[in-house]
Amino acid sequence: MKNLISIPFLIIVTFASWTHSANAIKNGGRDLNNYDTDMKTIKTFNKKFIGSWELKEWTAELNDGSIVHPFGKDAIGRITYDGHSNMAVQIMKNNRPNFLSEDPLQGQPDEVVTAYGGFIAYCGTFEVLSDANQVVHKIAISSFPNWVGQDQFRNYEFKDDNLILSTNVIGSSRHRLVWEKMNK
Repeated sequence: MKNLISIPFLIIVTFASWTHSANAIKNGGRDLNNYDTDMKTIKTFNKKFIGSWELKEWTAELNDGSIVHPFGKDAIGRITYDGHSNMAVQIMKNNRPNFLSEDPLQGQPDEVVTAYGGFIAYCGTFEVLSDANQVVHKIAISSFPNWVGQDQFRNYEFKDDNLILSTNVIGSSRHRLVWEKMNK
């Protein structure tokens, strides 16, 4: 009788172990018992990003170590992250000159060059890589066509009411953008 109880018990334990391992593999190696906890941690962490942020400062460090303000010290911008992993950012030089035409598609070549040279925007989705202190902007639409379809990695830090995003080298400089949370 003792053997009859042991065999079904071993079958149940073996099956449970196999199911647990298979589900862990299916879920990217996460233990199912901790999976919900991991997802809650990720969602809680992402909540720090959620909302709109106003640009306070954008600096770039050039190869020679000098610091510049790419769109001037008074550049304006906004970055927004929502709870569905969507993001959008717009930054422009303050006080860009108006076009002579009221039709945005009828700008003169010099007006278009000046406007484009003082504005950057993109949107898509985002993913937080908390282990690396990075946020990935997965770009779907961009004023800079080369970034469409790319993942742009930004190092992040939260300090006071600010979100600080920085880059590794882009082109020939490293960028640092300080954003202040709006509607706190």
